[in-house]
Parts: sequence; structure tokens; C-alpha cells
Amino acid sequence: MTDALLRLDRVNSFYGPVQVHFDLSLEVPRGQIVCLLGGNASGKSTTMKIILGLLKPRSGQVVFDGQPLTGLTTPQIVRRGIGSVPESRRLFGTMTVRENVLMGAYTRSDSKAVAEDYDGVLDLFPKLRERHAQQAGTLSGGEQQMVAMARALMGRPRLIVMDEPTMGLSPLHVDRVLEMIQTINRQGVSIFMVEQNASLALQIAHRGYVLQTGRIVLSGAAADLARDPQIRDAYLGGAQAA
Repeated sequence: MTDALLRLDRVNSFYGPVQVHFDLSLEVPRGQIVCLLGGNASGKSTTMKIILGLLKPRSGQVVFDGQPLTGLTTPQIVRRGIGSVPESRRLFGTMTVRENVLMGAYTRSDSKAVAEDYDGVLDLFPKLRERHAQQAGTLSGGEQQMVAMARALMGRPRLIVMDEPTMGLSPLHVDRVLEMIQTINRQGVSIFMVEQNASLALQIAHRGYVLQTGRIVLSGAAADLARDPQIRDAYLGGAQAA
């Protein structure tokens, strides 16, 4: 691939003595949606932690827009242009929707532009305009996911990493969240997502990778992966992995 916005190059990571990744290499091209598929304990969520600086790899590089991220703190990485939608949303339940969304701008000091961007994300998520003064913990799962996505956008990211964005949502909210991911992507934001539902992820992604016990075992165009017999048997059939 060419013109990669994010690149992981031969990353090896550990939790204590246990190795999680083995020479992990992948790329997210500018303007694309890339999904990372894999079963439980394959290393998917740990990949997100490495990108965000929450876990330091033992070796290898994480490169964003041509510059290495390895060694930077999470706030520094966010300032470089990477937003996060973590697994289970991770909202502040007793804070309002507005307060949670504005937390995404904590690295910014341009208050006027922040206010303009806040109005912009409410246009993108009109339900949140109705709920702006409501405590985030009282929202439905789908509405909470919208808050998490709006919060990520408040940092003006060029890339958003999403960990299981449809987990625990009703079918109606799953469709809505996937639609919003595509809308955000069309606005010029690249997306790297771990998703438990391989079938849905491959429908909206441009490219995909399959991670198995810390190693990439398959990669390619999402449409090709959806037709691959190994993917169909492991992830798209009766034994679909979570």
C-alpha cells in the first residue's frame, strides 16, 4: 500500500513475560476505513493501546503521518491528530452529554473554534443536541456510542481508532453507528476499527487484517476478505468469533 497515514512496523509487545504481538505490521491509508478482525485474546485491543501510547512495544515502530509515535504520551499522540473511541465507550456517567463531548477538546486552547466544532458535532449527531444537558450514564447504549464518537471528533483528528464500536448495541443502533462511521470517513477522517461483527465491519471497510495470536494471518481488500473461505468459516458463519 502507499500513502499510509498510520503504520505499525514489526511491533513486538509483551505483558510481563507473555508476548502479545509477533512482528505485527499493518497500515491505514489516508481516507480509508481499515478493520482489524480476530478472536478473543488475539491481540486486537492491545493493538489499540499501542497506537495510543497506553502500552509501549518492546520493539518495532508506530509511525503516524511519517513521524514516529513510539515514546510519546497519550496526550501528545492526541495532539498529533489521533482520536479514540474506546471499548465500552468509557464516558463519565454523572457528567452531562455536553461535558463529556467537550472532554474531547481537552488538548485544545482555541475556545472559539471549540465552540464552533461543538455545534458541528451536534449537527452530525442531532440526538445529542436534544440530550445535551442529560447525564451521559442515563443514555441508551447507542446514544452513549454517539457521545464517544462526538468526543473523539472534538480533537479534530485525522485518524480515529475505534475498539468494538457496535458491541452491546441493538440492531437499530448498530446500523446507525456504522452509518455514522462512514459519514465521518467521508468527511476526510481515516478510521481504524476493531469490530466483533466481521460481516458488518467488512461491509463498510476498505481494507481488513486478520489477527491470530498476535500475528497477521490474512490481509487484503475488505471485499476480497468477505469472500475468502477462511474468513467465511471462522468469522461469517455459525462459529463467528467475537
